[in-house]
Amino acid sequence: MLVETRKNRHDLAVDWSKTKREVYVAFITALTQVRSELLALSKRSGMTEAERDEVARQVFARCYELRYQLELCAPGEVVQRALTYFRTVRSLRNLVAAGKGVSDAEWESNTRQAKRMLDALHEAMRADLRSG
Repeated sequence: MLVETRKNRHDLAVDWSKTKREVYVAFITALTQVRSELLALSKRSGMTEAERDEVARQVFARCYELRYQLELCAPGEVVQRALTYFRTVRSLRNLVAAGKGVSDAEWESNTRQAKRMLDALHEAMRADLRSG
């Protein structure tokens, strides 16, 4: 019975680690894709400010579901860094919605910050998955 209990605990831990890894990958992948889509959107011409705002918000909208999933399964350190990265990408959405692009100073600043935040998030996620 003791052996069976240990096996069950081990199996649960493996399943939980797999679930977290899948959520982490989905979160990072989605936000990275959104950043690319926002970059492409910033280069599109012939859109009104209202159209650009609407498209930017639609592009970013899918990130909310993944954010909520991550908040449910990740430890505090990962959540904190994920939210910081999320907010950085959301700021990029706001820049695009306002008609800003790669030639604007805010864009470069956001890009540098996003890179730092993503690196910190990767580090926290790896540490969490190693500890589990």
